[in-house]
Amino acid sequence: MKPMQKNNIFKKTTVYLLCTVLVIFIACKPNPDKHSKITYVNFTDELYKLSNKRCSSADLKALKLKHGRFFDVWFSEIMDYARMSQLPDSIIAQSFNTWLQTNIPVFKILDAHYKKNTQWLPSLEKQWSNLQSKLNNVPNPTVYGYMSQFSNYNTFVDTAKNKLLLGFSQEMFLNDTFPLYQILDVPTFYNRYNDPNQIPTLLIWNYLKGRFESEHTVKTMLDQAVFEGKLWALLIEVAEDLKPNDILGYSPEEWSMMDRDQGQIWRHFLDKKALYNTDFNEFKRYFVYGNQTFGTGIPADCPPMIGNFTGLKIVQKYMQETDCSWDDLFKEHDATKILRLSGYNPAK
Repeated sequence: MKPMQKNNIFKKTTVYLLCTVLVIFIACKPNPDKHSKITYVNFTDELYKLSNKRCSSADLKALKLKHGRFFDVWFSEIMDYARMSQLPDSIIAQSFNTWLQTNIPVFKILDAHYKKNTQWLPSLEKQWSNLQSKLNNVPNPTVYGYMSQFSNYNTFVDTAKNKLLLGFSQEMFLNDTFPLYQILDVPTFYNRYNDPNQIPTLLIWNYLKGRFESEHTVKTMLDQAVFEGKLWALLIEVAEDLKPNDILGYSPEEWSMMDRDQGQIWRHFLDKKALYNTDFNEFKRYFVYGNQTFGTGIPADCPPMIGNFTGLKIVQKYMQETDCSWDDLFKEHDATKILRLSGYNPAK
């Protein structure tokens, strides 16, 4: 008599289902370490190497050939060599060579600084990956680090020929202890934005502004606040564990103050009938860069850009109440509707 054979169908099916579930779970689980592949070009380093010889017109042509659109924007607009466009190439090269030689000490400072401060690039790759998971149609950019003679305070974005170029002026992210900032009369508020760890936020901020600003017609202060609030809300979202005040240029005390005094700020807007004011010159003070917000009825120690902060709170409340996607948020251009559906009213 044959021994009774055990029925293994339950075990086999269970193992098969378990493996299937594991495969699906692993495939669908977000990878917290996923980074977008970003091409980074240290253009300043190329200039530093070029300064070791006499720069010729052939060298300039080689740079133009290699870097194409970026070189055109940098050389003509940022460096303002368009004003010399009618001069012979040899004269332009001679002027540029003089600039290179004069700035060798700065090249050395930048070389040492960015060899030490490297974390901004993997942070940008991670935040850009997060951005691509939140918004549709976000391409991988080519990022340039360049030098602008301490004249280009912002990052730039260029989308010509369907290619996304992002750039930042390396000498503007040397931290607030860099002595030349004071000597060169760089505005003191810029100390809020010169930490190299803020490079990702400022690049993404400028990209989002360039992508969406033309779609948002700003007629009132509320329109401006909600648009800026959308940008800030997404910047905070993609930065994940980084503190909002750090990436946006506020001290912890300033951020806590704005958060604590939301009701007072809102009452100020209501008392001044500011929300639906259509005179930009009257409400721009709530959005301009600086060290504080000025104006009648505003405390002397009020942090800057309280319009952005209020817009941020409206947008965050709106997304919480409606559970909309980021794409849908940017498609909704009615600021009054967003305010109404958000239910935001901290002055209650």
